[in-house]
Amino acid sequence: MKKWKVLFIGLLSVNIVVALILVSIIFMPANDVNFNDSSKIEGNAELTLLAKKEDLNTLIDKYLKKEFNNQPLNYQVRLTDVVEVNGTIQAFGNDLDIQMSFEPVVQENGDILLEQQTLSVGKLQLPVRTVLRYVNNNFKLPKYVQIDPNNESVYVALQQLELKSDFRAKVQKFDLENDDIRVKLVSTQ
Repeated sequence: MKKWKVLFIGLLSVNIVVALILVSIIFMPANDVNFNDSSKIEGNAELTLLAKKEDLNTLIDKYLKKEFNNQPLNYQVRLTDVVEVNGTIQAFGNDLDIQMSFEPVVQENGDILLEQQTLSVGKLQLPVRTVLRYVNNNFKLPKYVQIDPNNESVYVALQQLELKSDFRAKVQKFDLENDDIRVKLVSTQ
């Protein structure tokens, strides 16, 4: 055989061997991990969120508007150094301005108890229990907000708050004076 034929066949053989090696390397598994393993990951995922009052005020406004299908609300919730609720109530055929402030107390389960601090209805002084009973009976509140007129408090059951994911919210810290709000999201599955 001629020298060029031998070189050509040798070069062709080298190319075929290299191509076969590359193809076999490409189709080899990257490692021995089996992604079809039927074992489940145990435990819950937890995420801790840090928030500012300003951000939560925006979130509360958007949530209330969505919850009530963009209907006009006759109350507003604001976080300052306390939780403030401002609104109007019907009494004696007139709209009266109502302002309430609450001190938030984080519960062991991550819910929040709002303890009544101040209350004013226009210039009229009314018993706190009477006003809270009226608000409970006449204001449309989310189902996870429970007013207890006898203890002059409002319980915000965040465990009942339905998120669109498989998480539940738990408050870890709710220090409004220092603008230090920490909420833990815990997976439910």
